[in-house]
Amino acid sequence: DLLRATCHLATMITKWTHECDRRLQRLIRYIHCTKERRMIGWVGDKLEDLAPNMYADADFAGCSQTQRSTSGAHLAMEGPLSRFPLMGRSTKQGSVATSPPEAEIVSAQHAHKNILIPSLDLWDVLLPSGYIARFHEDNQAMIRVVQTGRNPTMRHLGRVHRVGVAWLFERLSPA
Repeated sequence: DLLRATCHLATMITKWTHECDRRLQRLIRYIHCTKERRMIGWVGDKLEDLAPNMYADADFAGCSQTQRSTSGAHLAMEGPLSRFPLMGRSTKQGSVATSPPEAEIVSAQHAHKNILIPSLDLWDVLLPSGYIARFHEDNQAMIRVVQTGRNPTMRHLGRVHRVGVAWLFERLSPA
């Protein structure tokens, strides 16, 4: 909950305003009042029952000044009796998305390419062979685009985003 607010304030460092002061003070008060709240993890499974799980999400046009979306990613080690958070990342997207599925595609590609795939080297060493890394997404339109590799209603996607769809289709579609 602190990552997005902190990252947003960090983007304003060169154009700081009184509104930024107000938001920083509100963030500090929130931290002070919620010191006892923490993200915790637990592990109750054997090593062979664990697998990395990547969650990606985006807020469509979340920045009120630039209308850019924010990509979020969360990597956790999970099993039937385990859930241990490993990494979280929140970044503002480089361009304005024109729809929620487009913002979700950018977020999913970022999470998969920059977090999940690099972590697989570590899991190959630590986990027994045969584990399955899972990727989770909540936007049904985006899921359908990745499953089919295209979407006729999103013909507006630029070359970069079409490459992202094709890349995700290759990696996430069943073999």
